[in-house]
Amino acid sequence: MIIAIVSICTFLSTFFAMLHLICSFYYRKEPERAPRKALGFSLIIPCYNEAAILKNTLCGVLRLDYEDYEIIFVNDGSVDKTMIVFNDLLALEPFPCGKVELCVGYRGVYRSTRYANIFVIDKQNSGKAASLNAGMALSRREIIVTLDGDSVLEKNALHVMNRAFQDEDVIASGGAIHVMQYFLMEKCKTPLIALQALDYIKGFYIYKPSLAVNNALNIISGAFGVFRKAALTEVGGFRNGLGEDIDITIRLQEYAQNHRKVISYTMDAICYTECPQTWKDLRRQRVRWQKAFWDAVVHNRHFLIKNFFQASICFFMIADATLSGTIAVMTFLTNYLLLSIRVFFGIPPLLLIFSGLAVLFNIANSLVAIYRAIRRGPDSFRTADSDAGGSKRTKTSPLYFGVCTDLIVFSFLRIVFFIKGTVSYLMKRTSWDKLNRTNNAYTL
Repeated sequence: MIIAIVSICTFLSTFFAMLHLICSFYYRKEPERAPRKALGFSLIIPCYNEAAILKNTLCGVLRLDYEDYEIIFVNDGSVDKTMIVFNDLLALEPFPCGKVELCVGYRGVYRSTRYANIFVIDKQNSGKAASLNAGMALSRREIIVTLDGDSVLEKNALHVMNRAFQDEDVIASGGAIHVMQYFLMEKCKTPLIALQALDYIKGFYIYKPSLAVNNALNIISGAFGVFRKAALTEVGGFRNGLGEDIDITIRLQEYAQNHRKVISYTMDAICYTECPQTWKDLRRQRVRWQKAFWDAVVHNRHFLIKNFFQASICFFMIADATLSGTIAVMTFLTNYLLLSIRVFFGIPPLLLIFSGLAVLFNIANSLVAIYRAIRRGPDSFRTADSDAGGSKRTKTSPLYFGVCTDLIVFSFLRIVFFIKGTVSYLMKRTSWDKLNRTNNAYTL
């Protein structure tokens, strides 16, 4: 009986992996037609102790190949030299703006004398959500772009998003996020970096396209999210919590269901973000993500449960992300326990079949994701150097190593992060655990 139950649970945890792989093939790139108009974008970048990477961030936003956009940095009570670096890079002067004075812990608004489209809001520490809301209050464009302090966009990212938002029914969209150390550095392809790069690629070239096809996107990454300002205003802006990105996505999904709007995924809009470079930092990040997930599910539980059979976002959040994710963790541990106990007595055929399917679909997901990233991902994947095929081989070989080790290393780590994050949330441990910046030198 125990073997049968474990086999059924293993099948259920494998079913959604198979479903996402199949559904991802139905994702289609939007036709590259000339946009009717050039929309205005307000880029909002909350900053807390970002002095080490601000120069890199500034270079990233200044190189964008787009005309109508403004940049709003929000200093969220940094205790390092963030404001000093801002002034050195931007030559700030006071900018009178009464709309922002009501934000929590307001100190002042400044405008760059070197770049007329760059503003800095200085405020006391009150969290990322409050910083984004302060940036919205100052913004003067139709479309809001939220970025992290380390986010770097590809030059054409806003052009791609402009095409996506020509459809007036689209109220929000997200781009493909890639690991900055893997693509913008030559000498940082450690096994940990490669495993995270593969994890991101699987998420943004298999999981996200599948959810987009099913109109069930459950998170627009805070590293690169794009929203209509009017829709954000309608739902009350960002909520202070453990994960403002997943929370605002679910609330916008509810708004979209009620107003027949759409939340899309724009694969060809590419962004880079720093990932942890130590196992300790990785643990802190992923535990925080798990706490944020449970916080969003609990806070929006009425919408998710009430519309379980009516809205695909609710089905996938509960059945896939919550239920299947929990089952997957439990069956992973149980499988290893049962297999270790019964190794000398023979492995149950049914359990062996479903465990084998789980392995095969995981490998298939990884290989398909890498193939798509090579075709539609960062240009560095397709750049050839003087050696025949050298650049492509150098960029992809660590990922193929990751395919071989993902099941053993990262699958086990996901279990640890899931358990610790869930326990931490239940024990009401709400610390943010912000990661320290690496101070790496990147090639933009």
